[in-house]
Order: sequence, then C-alpha cells, then structure tokens
Amino acid sequence: MIFKNPSILYGLLFLIVPIIVHLFQLRRFTKVPFTNVAFLKPLITQTRKSRQLKKWLTLLARMAVIACIVIAFAQPFIPGSNVATQEKETAIYLDNSYSMQSSGSKGELFKTAVTDLLERLPNDQKFTLFTNSNTYTNTTKKEIANDLLNSEYQSKPLSYEQIQLKANALLNDNKKRKELIIISDFQKIDETFPDTIKGLKRELVFLEAEGSNNISIDTAYISRRETNSIDISVSVTSDKAINNPVTLSLENNDVLVAKTSVDLTNLKDTGVFNFETSQPLQGRIYLEDNSLSFDNELFISNNIDRKIKVLAINTVDGDFLKRIYTEDEFDFTAVRSRDLNFNLLKEQNLIILNELNSISVNLAKEINTYLRNGGYLVMIPALDQSGYSSINNIQGTDNISEKEKRITEINYNHPLLKGVFNKQISNFQYPKVNATTNTISALNPILKFEDGSSFLFQKGNVFNFTAPLNNQNSNFKNSPLIVPILYNMGRNSLPVQQLYYHIGDKNSIAIPEKIIRDEILELRNESNALIPKQRAFESFVLIEIEDELNNSGNYKVIKDNESITTLSFNSSRQENKLNYFTASELGSNNIAYSVEDLVYKLNEEDGVLSLWRYFVIGALFFLICELLILKFLK
Repeated sequence: MIFKNPSILYGLLFLIVPIIVHLFQLRRFTKVPFTNVAFLKPLITQTRKSRQLKKWLTLLARMAVIACIVIAFAQPFIPGSNVATQEKETAIYLDNSYSMQSSGSKGELFKTAVTDLLERLPNDQKFTLFTNSNTYTNTTKKEIANDLLNSEYQSKPLSYEQIQLKANALLNDNKKRKELIIISDFQKIDETFPDTIKGLKRELVFLEAEGSNNISIDTAYISRRETNSIDISVSVTSDKAINNPVTLSLENNDVLVAKTSVDLTNLKDTGVFNFETSQPLQGRIYLEDNSLSFDNELFISNNIDRKIKVLAINTVDGDFLKRIYTEDEFDFTAVRSRDLNFNLLKEQNLIILNELNSISVNLAKEINTYLRNGGYLVMIPALDQSGYSSINNIQGTDNISEKEKRITEINYNHPLLKGVFNKQISNFQYPKVNATTNTISALNPILKFEDGSSFLFQKGNVFNFTAPLNNQNSNFKNSPLIVPILYNMGRNSLPVQQLYYHIGDKNSIAIPEKIIRDEILELRNESNALIPKQRAFESFVLIEIEDELNNSGNYKVIKDNESITTLSFNSSRQENKLNYFTASELGSNNIAYSVEDLVYKLNEEDGVLSLWRYFVIGALFFLICELLILKFLK
C-alpha cells in the first residue's frame, strides 16, 4: 500500500489524545460511607469490571476513528504494476499509409483507429501523436480531433526503425519513462521487425484487414510509337483469380476516349490503348474495384517530345554514331573539327569529341562554358592529341600504352547501365583495345580492363574513354555494349519527360523552356500548387521533386500563368502488396488487436486501487460502534 500524501500520516500522533483522556480522568469520584456494604460488594465489583471494559472499548473505537480519518486524508492506494507510480511520456504513431484503406471488421482500418482513439483516450491525457505526414506534440485528443478526422492517406510510410527513432527524439524528458504505441496493419516493408530501442517501452496495436481481392493498375508504358500515334500498355494484377473480364477506361482531359479489358484468370494481364498524338495526353486510366482505392487509377501525360540534340565533332569516321542516335529520338549533327561553328555548342544536350588530334584554346573555353551550363560531353581520345587537359574533368594523354587489353568488367549498378541487362553476364566475347591513352583507376568506372584500370568512366558531366574506338585500335564498335552505353549517354543528357513519376522518388525533369531573371516555373492542378526546386540552363529548366507532393494527379507546368506542359504523378504501388508481419515476428508479448484492448491493458498497468473510501467508511463504522458502546454497555 502506497500513500499519495504520506506527510499527513503525522496526524496519527493525535492518537495520544484519547489515551491521555483515558489515563487521566478529569472527573474525581467521592467516597460515601454506607451501612451493610457486605451485601452490595458482589454487585459493586461486577459494575466496576463492566465500566472498565466499556472504557477500554470506547478508547479503542475513538483511536480507530482518528486513525481511519488520518489515513483517508493520506489517500492510500495499491498500484496496478511496478511502474504505475512513475510519470510517463507517451508517443502514438498512427499509420495513415494507403494500405490502411483496407477493410477490417468495423470498416477502414485507419478510420476505425481514429474513432477508437477519440472515444477511448481520457479527455485530459497529454500525449504526442505523429503520422507519416504530421506531428502533434504535447496535445490532447480534443485539440487534434478535427485534424485526425480529416487526415489523408500517404503513399510513403515511415519505416519501423524511423518510427522508433522519431518517437525517441520526441520523448525528450529523461526523468519520465517513455512509451511508444504503434497503431498499424504492420505491412512488411522491411525484412525484419526491429528490436525495441533501449529505454523505450513499445506497445503494438495490430489492426488486421479482412481477406479481400485487390485489383491494381501497376504500371503503364509506351509499347509502340509511330508518327501520329502511340500504344500505351497497362499492366494490371489481382490477388485472386477473376473469371470475368475487368474493364479499363482511359480519359483525356476528363473525357472518356477509350476502353479495353483485361483477363485476370491468371492474376496478371496487360491492356493496350492506341492514342492519336495529334493532341497532348493529360490522361487518367481507371477501373472499378471495391478493395484498395488508391491503385484503381493511374495518371499519365504525353506531350510533344523534344528531340535530344547531339553534336559529334569528328576527325575519324563517325557513321556508327549516326546509327545509334536516330532521328525519331535525337537531333543528331556531325561535323568535321575544321568546319565547326562554335554557335552550335550551347544548343546541344550532348557533345561527342571523336578522336580530335588537337583542341584549340577557343574550343576548350566554349566547351567549359557549355559544361558549366549543364551540358554533357563524351570524350573519345586520339593517340596523338593535344589541348585536352584544358577542358574540365579531362586528363591529357601523357601515359600512352600500346599493350593489348581486354574489357572484362561491367559496372551493372552504374546509372548508365542500370536496367539494361536482365542478368549479369560473365562469359561473353570480351572487346579489346591495342593501345590506351591513360592508365586510370576511377572510383566508379563503367567498364574496366582486365588489369583493373578504367576503359570508360564518368567524371561530372564528362564520359571519358581511355582508348580510341577506331577499327584499327579496338573492336569495341562491334560489341553489343556500345549501343546501350552511347544511347543512354544521349538519353541521360536531357531527362526527357516520362508518362508519369512516383511521388516520394527523387525526380529530375527537364522542361524545354528558357527563363530569365526572376521567372519561375510552378506546378499546379485543381487543388494543389507548388514551386519546385529548379535550375535554369541555356535551353531548358531542370526541376527537382521528391517529397513535396502528396496527391496523385496531372499537374500543369505554369510560366507567367501560361501552361507549358503537363507532368503526371502517382503513388508508389508498394502499399498494395498485402504482405504483413505475423504476431510471432512482431513479438507477441506486447500486441493488442484493437485500440480498446490496448487502453484497457494500459489502464490495468497504470491504474491504482484507491483505498481512502474504505477508511472513511471505517471511521464511520467505529464512530457508530462508540455510540453503541456508550449507550448499551453498562
């Protein structure tokens, strides 16, 4: 038993008062002589014994009354657990990711959790609550009720490790015990569930979704491109086999323009839309599904493509470049070095120096300016060359080696080659060179020789070859590597607009527009407006978007209140993978399956059994006993 106000127990010293009254009677008895007392002696003895007993019982009753009153004011209680008497800080993580749209026994998991929290939490309890998008510190349920009821789902949830670290940072009072409550469906976004941080008590509310069949539009891409039309392929998946065809619809500017169907008896199928490119596409592909709703639509946009400008400055034969940079995607220009017009340089997205024997001071100056303005350069060296070292990120040919080398190692993780190969190839016909201009071991090479030195590496915006590619020196032009490498150099020199981008990814998008001075580009749709990070170059503006957008949709790029182009953003489909941690993987000791169960459990642990009422009742009882003793005991 513990006392809330233990200092009041000093009041028990007042118990000495009835004892003093009992021992030192203020009333004195007078002896009166009386005859024939022998006949009264037995009766007097008996009366004295009764009075003595009455006095002792009265004393005990009065002492019990005083003791009960004092103890009642000290407010004794019995704690529900060993930590019930400690002050605590509570942080609640409420998962509002898209997977929480799933239905449970009482409706959508997220909405059920919000309702239960607002009903079950005490009105005066202070706590910290955070979601994937908002944080509320030292608040009450009344203060955040409207925000929670109007919360929107988020496409990118915090990892479970991030949740714990954030809670530990928010709970910063080291004198109090820290408690974290995680309310989620515990989708398996990580391979393993992290251990609890030291000093942080963790409680889990596992909201289980009822089994349902979810149909998802996973992705869309251009599968065929012709002069006046494109084919848009749409990949659709289902958790369970569906016997009837599922209808896909395509809208452009809110007008239904096409329909098709997919067969999901094998859980996956692809639908195809043919779209005439005579007008820009600001589209929405959608289907009807009663499960998760966020993956039932996909926003896409296709504007008139801007061809990537590539300039090859040749001293040797450059026909192989023309075959790679075809006119359907590239605006390719090839000139001899002696015929070069410097005014062409600043308009290019990619410049290729193809085995130039010498680079003049003026050319080097123009190329350095071009690189500073965001341009990309491919340097294919000549064995006999000069002036290369005057260009940024290029080394001179001061270490020529005529030793034959084979190109044996491919960096599959380099952005230039990422996604090019279905599998890593170990036994292919290695290209070779007869002579190299430099022996360089770059930190992140793209292609390497068998001795570990670099054949191709990137430094800033410059792609450096260390050997000439002419037929006399190398058979690299006959290798299957040359096409994807040079093609991707061209594609990466200008981030061409895609059908759509994922919200939360780091997206770099080139907008073919010139801006001057204080002009800016803005993203805007019916409900949102955003000024993204942007950098202006000679012929385009590079905008960068990562976590600034929350809602899927088609966004117009606005300059001076005029629409330039349209960009589409969609939520990642990671959240529709209905794969969850099991109770054993989470650690079954601290799991509740509803907010109601958790609140009851915490009340049991943190609650106390107050005893002061019983001592008040005891005081009344002993007071009544004293009255009865005084009245009826003779």
